[in-house]
Amino acid sequence: MSYPLSICKTKAISIISPIVVALCIFLAGCSTDITTGSSGSSTIGSGVQGGVKVFVEPDAGNHPITDAIANAQKSVWVEIYLLSDRSAIRALEDAAHRGLDVRVMLEQHPYGGGPSPRRTMDQLSAAGIRVQPTSPSFALTHEKGMIIDSTTAYIMTSNFTRSALGGTSGGSGSFVNREYDIVDTNPQDVQTVINIFNADWARSNVQLSDPNLVVSPINSRNAFTSLINSAHNTLLMEAEEMKDNDVEQALVNAARRGVHIQVILPAARGSSGDSNSQGISMIRQGGMQVKEDSHLYMHAKMMVVDGQKAFVGSENISAQSLDQNRELGIIVSDGSVLSTLQQTFQQDWGVSQSV
Repeated sequence: MSYPLSICKTKAISIISPIVVALCIFLAGCSTDITTGSSGSSTIGSGVQGGVKVFVEPDAGNHPITDAIANAQKSVWVEIYLLSDRSAIRALEDAAHRGLDVRVMLEQHPYGGGPSPRRTMDQLSAAGIRVQPTSPSFALTHEKGMIIDSTTAYIMTSNFTRSALGGTSGGSGSFVNREYDIVDTNPQDVQTVINIFNADWARSNVQLSDPNLVVSPINSRNAFTSLINSAHNTLLMEAEEMKDNDVEQALVNAARRGVHIQVILPAARGSSGDSNSQGISMIRQGGMQVKEDSHLYMHAKMMVVDGQKAFVGSENISAQSLDQNRELGIIVSDGSVLSTLQQTFQQDWGVSQSV
């Protein structure tokens, strides 16, 4: 995209200064570097402090979600990738029966199938909930977001499924996830999440002006590389995927300039091999430590930089997630949240296996 420059379109005069011409060319050339896809700032924030907390799965269970819905007074809005947990569904139905404004946007084509989104939507609609598919503007809506009473935003790595909310997935290959879920009451953040929801509901574009929110496909790639590039001493990362060359190269570059990097990924499951093997091979070139967690399924998407700033959100390290999906994350610098993230990481590191 390039912006119209009035200086380049002024009425011709008999003598045009070479300086003005050069300035036009310079500005026109630079204009493409300040956009971020849909719209919004390309700079990342210093992180949210105060008015924010985190709960960790599987320890927290589904109560933080079901209690929030049960205690809502006016509205519950959900934009999410997977919704199959029966307790969460019942809580949404009960909220609608109490006369609240309950709305749900649900992805129609989740990877790997699973419970029918259409059946879930029909069930919710029958309870009086306003339901619609997520926006077709994105490859997938992989966001895990909830807004309570227009005053509290939930920005999560958790889907509303049993394996994400402290239970097991069921079946012979049952597993429990590691997840981090942020609860944010800062008015600017909440309003921005509301704006995203309203835009996606209306199938329109959104203006992103909150530098602490990480939103695909607007600014996620820039936020990830900027956070990694800002590291001076340490970087802790838990991720489900390692499948993006630019992010992998940023990690390698950070390690080579002396940043101590520790990465935890999921352990390979089944006979299909390790889907992250190529990414692991790439980042290990930088000499960083990589482990896989076979105790919990590593569904978390979390990064802590120098113990001072962290990312938590739905974004995976993949080109589709960063560039094509609707995703939602947040940058935090709150001391209590950072402490919880780091302590949980060290617990996971202790039980994970080197690769």
